[in-house]
Amino acid sequence: MAVSQSISVNNVKPRIDTDGNIVDAHDGRLIQFNDTFYWYGTSYGNTNGFVTENHYVCYISKDLKVWKKEGRLLPNQPEGVYYRPHVVYNKKTKRYVLWYNWYPKLWNGQFGVATSKNPEGPFKIVNSNVKMFRSDVGLGDFGLFVDDDQTCYLSYNTIQNHQVSVEKLDKKYTASTMENGGIIAEHMEAGTQFKKDGKYYLMTDYTCCFCNYGSGARVYISDNPLNGYQLTGNINRYPGKASLVINDGVTRGTLHETIEKTDSIFNAVEVQFSGKKIVDNITISLFTGNRPENCGDVSNPRVHPEIETPKFKLFSWNFNTWEAINPEDITVIKSALQEQVSIDFNDINSDRIKIVPVAENYPFDKLYINEVALSSEEKIVSKEASFYITAKTIPQRPIIPAQQSYVTKLQTAEGEKYFWVGDLWGSASDNVKGHDYQYWSKPLEFNDDGTIIPMTWEDTWKL
Repeated sequence: MAVSQSISVNNVKPRIDTDGNIVDAHDGRLIQFNDTFYWYGTSYGNTNGFVTENHYVCYISKDLKVWKKEGRLLPNQPEGVYYRPHVVYNKKTKRYVLWYNWYPKLWNGQFGVATSKNPEGPFKIVNSNVKMFRSDVGLGDFGLFVDDDQTCYLSYNTIQNHQVSVEKLDKKYTASTMENGGIIAEHMEAGTQFKKDGKYYLMTDYTCCFCNYGSGARVYISDNPLNGYQLTGNINRYPGKASLVINDGVTRGTLHETIEKTDSIFNAVEVQFSGKKIVDNITISLFTGNRPENCGDVSNPRVHPEIETPKFKLFSWNFNTWEAINPEDITVIKSALQEQVSIDFNDINSDRIKIVPVAENYPFDKLYINEVALSSEEKIVSKEASFYITAKTIPQRPIIPAQQSYVTKLQTAEGEKYFWVGDLWGSASDNVKGHDYQYWSKPLEFNDDGTIIPMTWEDTWKL
């Protein structure tokens, strides 16, 4: 059922329930059953999160704004530490199925499964120790996904090495068929799986453990729900150090970015567009102040070395790999304190471009870049592109300082929309874990090839 009213989301204020309390539901999922939204999560209260007081809760809403708290999902849960509740509906059995990750003793991870006639519960435990294909190395975070043919899959990571894989469940959604697609990634957690336009998405990233700085959101895409996943990027990571200088319109003077060598390789400039752009020219303006002066050697006929023009390698991102751009023509213009390198090439259509200065045979250890301009039929303006200095030694920081919880599908009058949900650990002003906020992204944007455009922080958004 499509949502008939306007939806308004605020990410800078805590969400309050109908009793006036801050919603305490974390690391679970937000899902729509018919015309009602169900927010399942772990309630932490005023704890450090590693305690047996953790329990599962459910809140319901008609508009994603007014939330009513229901009772506990597992009223008589066995003693242990509980995380990651996920609920799906089985059309065949007409039961709501709850899967959860719990630890009778940390870190002896296992999965439990429970069922109920009602989405808000209470749920009755069917099996508190479900055996999976990889149970021997411990079971950690996971996500549940029901395909169009009503087959249910569970994507999970192990405790040992945090290895991620996808596994097919039985027709009742209460046990594994032991059909596992193999290891997709390692050292990851907090996975989520969904489907859009015939493509299967698995999103996960490095372990976070209630981290304040947030995790990334790596996007793996496949034509098969179990395997064949290819890494296409990370929508919650800046690729390096953001630069506001090299696309500010100032092409001369000392307002520049310093590009240095790391292990005899120059750092790169990466450009990310707001959607795919057609580009056929890159013009790089360089300040020539990288040439050292000659002081005291009067026999040297020159005070400064010759101006040396660096060569550049260009790359465009294509689904899951960088592809070389072959120049058609290169023009160099030298003027007072500046040289300008203009590189023409055949049209490329991409959402990312990388510019790498060639260190070989270039005599200086630094480059000073005043400006990088990209164009095709018309110049690409600054609001359409973001510029970064990248290298292995430059950390990739999260865009949203949250740990991924789930990607929620929303039925709207404009069709299906997907928004990313993450826990903003440490965000509560009173430092109570149960009061930590959640970040809900505006609907994710997809390129024509199915890849997802990186997120941006939004205080509020409407749909």
